[in-house]
Amino acid sequence: MSWAATARRVRDPSLPLRYRASSFRSLLNLHAPFGFHGTEQHLCALLGARRTSPWPPRRARDWTEAELLQALDALEKSRASHLRYRAVLAERRSREKAEHRRQPTRGDRAALDRVEWLKDADEAARRHPGSREARRDARPS
Repeated sequence: MSWAATARRVRDPSLPLRYRASSFRSLLNLHAPFGFHGTEQHLCALLGARRTSPWPPRRARDWTEAELLQALDALEKSRASHLRYRAVLAERRSREKAEHRRQPTRGDRAALDRVEWLKDADEAARRHPGSREARRDARPS
């Protein structure tokens, strides 16, 4: 199922809460910047949600409707920032390939792989020189 269809199931008040929570956990499978449990714990910390069971971090029966909807909003904001970041990076890489820069720098790869809740799309527009490129540019001509 797509992200949008699964998110609609999470928001659907006609479904039982445990089904909605299960759909939310399916969304965590699709976007989990800190890993599944790490992202779930991060969302609990953002919301100030209390856990009733120590492990796994949240069970479907632990979510309240308000927490579930707030967590979904936070997860969607994070996903949107990651998608914007990747779109800006792809557009910049296309321009660089036209300029015969065929490979991303180590700095670009590290920035892409960095674990972050919200990605900065403006950062994707800037080139992150690798150490070799930085040394080459720093040398006097």
